Amino acid sequence: MEHNTESPTEQDQPPFEEAIRRLEQVVKDLESGDKTLDEALALYEEGKKLSALCDRYLQQAELKLKQWDDDAAEVVDPYTEDSSF
Repeated sequence: MEHNTESPTEQDQPPFEEAIRRLEQVVKDLESGDKTLDEALALYEEGKKLSALCDRYLQQAELKLKQWDDDAAEVVDPYTEDSSF
């Protein structure tokens, strides 16, 4: 599976889609209730890390969208009277 070239933290982090799938599996495993306390604690810790990673990916994506929106707002329509062309 191909990894993203732009990771929010380190190059060895899984891509967003892989991280979110694993997080969903961790939640299912915890909800099943058939884990020992130690297993549940390890899963919880993994889930917290995956959740933080996914959050960083989403924040990064939100920043890109905002930059694109800001860039688009700066584009001047050459056919309007206010244009300085």
